Amino acid sequence: MTALLWQTRLHPVVSDTVYKRFLRLPLRRALEGPLAEAAADAREWFAREARPWGCAIAADPAPWTLASAKTRGAAALALVAVSTGVEVADETAARWARDEPDRAFFLDRLAAATVEVMLAGAKRELGSTYHDCPGFWDWPIQENSRMLSALQAECPLPGPLEVLDSGMLRPKTSQLALCALPARSPARTEAGIS
Repeated sequence: MTALLWQTRLHPVVSDTVYKRFLRLPLRRALEGPLAEAAADAREWFAREARPWGCAIAADPAPWTLASAKTRGAAALALVAVSTGVEVADETAARWARDEPDRAFFLDRLAAATVEVMLAGAKRELGSTYHDCPGFWDWPIQENSRMLSALQAECPLPGPLEVLDSGMLRPKTSQLALCALPARSPARTEAGIS
């Protein structure tokens, strides 16, 4: 396997539309007053302190038989990992501990939206139109362990990532995915996951 993408300190742009969707706010609702303040605080902290990262490696399709039929039928695959880093989880917990639930929630939702944007960026860079993740469909979430092991066997990840006994990831604003690649996969790119 070969590394296709490898980026650290990513700061993709999360549009207000995407952010509102993760905040579960109506898209037409303006972020004003306390909502605007909480959103601005989260964005400022994230830009200054977060250490998001992502990587992708080419993967042999044979071992991933529990993924969806669409992924199993791909000519080539890539294993992708994206994470907003441990700093976000630590700060979110600290905000809860300081009795700042609104500020904690807005930061957590920005991190979740960022993971989605980073995964979409990785797919774009890889030329992929479809991805599958453990926990989707009938693919057991415990397969995250196998995916993480495969990634770590290739090279060290740009940041900490672990799979809990439940199959969930830590930091929680992280995602492991299997991306279906076109018949001819792109060469390694330095453009990164944006």
